[in-house]
Amino acid sequence: MQILIELYDEEQILNLISACALKPDRVIFLYTAAQNNLIHNALIERLVQTETEYVEYTYESLGSILEQFDGENVIVDVHGGDDLAVSMVSQMARSRGYTLCYPGMTTSQLYFLENEQVRTEKLDMPKLTVRQIVELYGGIVRDLPESYFDDYGRKAVDECLSEKRKNSTRWISFCKAMGSIGSHQKEYDVWKADEKFFHTYGDIVEHLEHIFDRTEDSGYLLKFHDPAYKILVTDTGVPFEYETYYQIADSGAFDDTDLRVNIDWNGGAFVAGDPNSELDVVASKDSRLISISCKAGKYDQQAIYEVKANADKFGGERSVPVLCVDIDMERPEYVEKARELNVLLIEYRQMREKKAAELILKWMETH
Repeated sequence: MQILIELYDEEQILNLISACALKPDRVIFLYTAAQNNLIHNALIERLVQTETEYVEYTYESLGSILEQFDGENVIVDVHGGDDLAVSMVSQMARSRGYTLCYPGMTTSQLYFLENEQVRTEKLDMPKLTVRQIVELYGGIVRDLPESYFDDYGRKAVDECLSEKRKNSTRWISFCKAMGSIGSHQKEYDVWKADEKFFHTYGDIVEHLEHIFDRTEDSGYLLKFHDPAYKILVTDTGVPFEYETYYQIADSGAFDDTDLRVNIDWNGGAFVAGDPNSELDVVASKDSRLISISCKAGKYDQQAIYEVKANADKFGGERSVPVLCVDIDMERPEYVEKARELNVLLIEYRQMREKKAAELILKWMETH
């Protein structure tokens, strides 16, 4: 019988990597009294499909706990727990002839120290969804009534981006005007504008053939092809978010991809006053969270700090923070700040060449 002994970690994703990769007969999770609220995580217990036991420990009790397994085939995972516990368990395990293991999560290698010899195996990471990773870091994803567009919808997105890129200032004004029109009739699929609006923005409306269906009524009506398309013409950044999402999803290289993900920091019900974040585009690959912020217009250094903070909060040290921009800004200090914070900055030329997925995958190889 192979027994895996695992020091429970606040970063709960560490508690399942070795268990999923090794598939032992039994897993012993060692936890402290302070971690009592973390154990019995439903996702971990679902993914670790073997006999599991939780044993509370103190520094003083570690030795007596470990000696219970003498004579068994024991592997001790030292990738978790605080530094002192790791040091103590490592020393005790080696003195008893146990095997030590360490998942190299950035090298995709599982390292073993056995009889003073190091050997490696390929580390097969579990394919976690965006929601699963977020929940392992203490958040919860709110289910938004989001529409994922078909080919027709993609053309709608392309039309919006095309108009925005022709004249960004005018597009912003158009979106504000649309928002004003919809402020008192947003529940309807047909909005009534006025002659002044059509005089100012009629050419834009004409170019959005996949947003608006034509109407024979001459009363300045705007009939949406789909109610979900309203957000494309009232929020200036949303079309670029969809474009970024399509680039990631179409690559087929990621385990999961999601759009406009709203996360409650407390991992509970969304209530007023709760800290929360909306991540524009989120993906996962090999249990790593890729958190992407999309900026369709001007941005500043704060945007770089924000995407880094959100990625770390909901994906830990292995998260991939990405800032995608759709504006030509010659700000070398922003490029340097992104490099300093280990944020992948994908600039507008690369986005228009549809290189987002390629650049993210390349970045992940070295970070």
